[in-house]
Amino acid sequence: MATRILTHLSFSVRLDFMLKVDSITKDFLLPISFRRIARLDFKRLPAVHALKDVSFDLPKGSVLAILGPNGAGKTTILKTLATLIIPDSGTVRLNDLILGKDDDRIKAAIGLMTSAERSFYWRLTGRQNLEFFAAMQGLSPDRIKTRIAELYDLFGINYGDRRFDSYSTGMQQKLGLMRAVLHDPELLLLDEPTKSLDYAGAVALRDFIKDMMVKKHGKTVIFTTHQMEEAAGFADLFLILHNGRAHAYGSLGQLRAQAGLPDGGLGEIFMKLTGGQTHA
Repeated sequence: MATRILTHLSFSVRLDFMLKVDSITKDFLLPISFRRIARLDFKRLPAVHALKDVSFDLPKGSVLAILGPNGAGKTTILKTLATLIIPDSGTVRLNDLILGKDDDRIKAAIGLMTSAERSFYWRLTGRQNLEFFAAMQGLSPDRIKTRIAELYDLFGINYGDRRFDSYSTGMQQKLGLMRAVLHDPELLLLDEPTKSLDYAGAVALRDFIKDMMVKKHGKTVIFTTHQMEEAAGFADLFLILHNGRAHAYGSLGQLRAQAGLPDGGLGEIFMKLTGGQTHA
């Protein structure tokens, strides 16, 4: 409840929200192991609470960092926003679209980039992969050709006709981002976009997203990370997530005020607001 109050008091007077997440909760049932089946033990295990009453509002053209350790629920939020997971309770509204009712239109407005990308076809070239995924998005043949040319120019790609399995991790990350924006979505959902990149590659990708995607093309971005330093200079807003619960939401200044740390860094704030817990 405190998170929702902070959000509304801080921004509703002067900003229009494109995304409203209200009290979403999601539980997962653990599968029964083979060992338990062999023992004829079919007792249901307690559900895993992936998300617990999470709420936040996001203004258009902003960058939101969802912060938390592995298992905190960060990826579950992104998959929920991308309509891949339906929450057990709560609502998600993207502009005038409602999750569970307007899912096809929501998918058209969202671009998703996952941290464990395995859906590219490694024997095809980058261009052939993008042509395939653009066709899946319903783009016409002429639009596919012009859109890929636009993105190659925008991303500075000169290796698009090489096989995907010849690309470095950084190149693969760029292709993943290109695929996410093929259909020109309003909202980008990026799950640990700099994972596996070296420092220079991570900085270059963050700068590209901030300067080109957000500032120049007006996109709204949500990205997940457990690297506090990465988020500090990149995001406008921060959602601190731990054990599926939202402990704080707002700008760095607002988080400092809530934690009582006027000059605190995100790491200090996270530790203070989560009670010093380091594991999900």
